[in-house]
Amino acid sequence: MIQRVQSLFLLGAALCFGFACFVPIGTFSAVEMPYIYTSWMLKTDIVNGIAIQETFYVGLLQVILAGISFAAIFFFKNRPLQSKICTAAIVINFVLLGLMLFVYPDRIFPQRFPAQEIVVNFNVLGAFLSIAPLALLYLANKFITKDEKKVRAADRLR
Repeated sequence: MIQRVQSLFLLGAALCFGFACFVPIGTFSAVEMPYIYTSWMLKTDIVNGIAIQETFYVGLLQVILAGISFAAIFFFKNRPLQSKICTAAIVINFVLLGLMLFVYPDRIFPQRFPAQEIVVNFNVLGAFLSIAPLALLYLANKFITKDEKKVRAADRLR
C-alpha cells in the first residue's frame, strides 16, 4: 500500500531535494566582490550574474536523489529492495553533503581565488533542504524495516 508513513517520508525527501536545486546554498565573499553559491554554479551577486565556476555535480546529485526517493515509494511490495534503495540514498546524501559543504568551499573555490581570503556563509534554507532529507530517509528506512519485521512475524504465526 502506498499510503504508509514511509511513503510520506520518501515524498518529503524527494520534495526537499527538488526544492534544494533552486535555493542558493550560500554566499561566497572574496576581497573583490560577493558571489552566490548555488547547486549549479558560482556566480557574481548581481541580477544576471556571470557564471564564475560550474558546480553542477551538486545539482546533479540532488536531482538523482530526488528521483531515487520518489521511485522508492513505488517499491512498496518489495520492502527489502525499498530498504536498500533508502540506504543507498542515505550514502549518496552523505556524498552530496561532503561535496556541497566541504569539497567545493574548502578545496575547489580556494584554487579559483588563490591569493584572496574567502569566506563562505551558508544559507539556512539551502543547508536545511539538503540535511533534512537525511533524517527523512532514515525515518523511512526505519519504518520499512519495522513493516518487514511485522510481515515476517505474521508469516511465522501461520
